[in-house]
Amino acid sequence: MILIENKKIIIKSLEKKDLEGLRKMIENPNVYRYEPTFLTERQGTPEEALSAIMSMDLQRDRQCIYGVFETAAPDVLTGLAELYDYKPSGKVISIGCRFAEEFWNRGLATQTTIALTEFLRENTGVELVTAHAMPHNTGSGKVLTKIGFEYLYTKEEDWGTGMPVTADVYTMDLV
Repeated sequence: MILIENKKIIIKSLEKKDLEGLRKMIENPNVYRYEPTFLTERQGTPEEALSAIMSMDLQRDRQCIYGVFETAAPDVLTGLAELYDYKPSGKVISIGCRFAEEFWNRGLATQTTIALTEFLRENTGVELVTAHAMPHNTGSGKVLTKIGFEYLYTKEEDWGTGMPVTADVYTMDLV
């Protein structure tokens, strides 16, 4: 199912044919150096991760992960877009994305973040979007502020590493 499509990217549900692209991402430690250890795709085998991602439901699980594809190559998985910590009663959700290393520095994070926020604004009752990034992941911070997120504060969070991780919290009002 296609969730979002624009001139540059397609965000859609993953399919079994996306397993090798997912495996390549999972097996590259550079992709996850700024990411929590408990991400769904990092649990179990790539096959188990794909199955878990494919069965996610935003209403039931409070999170969903979608594949990100370039419109010029719609069958090549470039990364993942995530909606998580969904709180419908509070009208709040968090977003995130990560990409296979060969797709870095191509504007895909910016396009994905814009597409996710536009989708949420137009199709949900969400009023506040949050995003979290490690302070030394300057690229993510730049993407967020460039498209209108505001830096809120820095705090210690549990990212599953056994030690607190310092993370910058950004927010965007959609109303």
